[in-house]
Amino acid sequence: MQELVHQLGINWKLLLSQGANFLILLIVLTLLVYRPLAKVMEERRKKIEFGLVGAEEAERRLKEIDQLKEEKMTEADKNALKLISEAEKKGQKRFDEIIKVAEEKADGTLAEAARIAEHKKQEELDRLFEKANALIKEAIVKMVELDPKYIDDKLISRAAEVIKEKA
Repeated sequence: MQELVHQLGINWKLLLSQGANFLILLIVLTLLVYRPLAKVMEERRKKIEFGLVGAEEAERRLKEIDQLKEEKMTEADKNALKLISEAEKKGQKRFDEIIKVAEEKADGTLAEAARIAEHKKQEELDRLFEKANALIKEAIVKMVELDPKYIDDKLISRAAEVIKEKA
């Protein structure tokens, strides 16, 4: 075996020193390069996992927010419809009140106009009655021109009452 090693040109000392150098290099590279690199890669992997978990959480929360937004919009629509309905009811109630007040004022105005008309009618009747009295007196005076002493206010009043009753 020694011959074979010699024929191949293997030097034990050199092989052993190269092995020691490789082992030293392996230890140095492991300590200075591989472990820090593995540590950085592990931190990077954790950050990526954290980012993925955060993205999933953000997506889940976004869905919840969208659902909440839809619920709020539906509720807001219902509230808006309710407010519109209430406003329409209040408007209708106010309209009815205004109409009622206007009708009451119109009735009052009509009643006042009827009272004024009745008053004017009564005044006209009184004036007409006075004129009728005067005309009756003149007619009686002319009829009884021969003897005016039979004409007195009592006769005139009685004639006016008869006319008034017939009217």
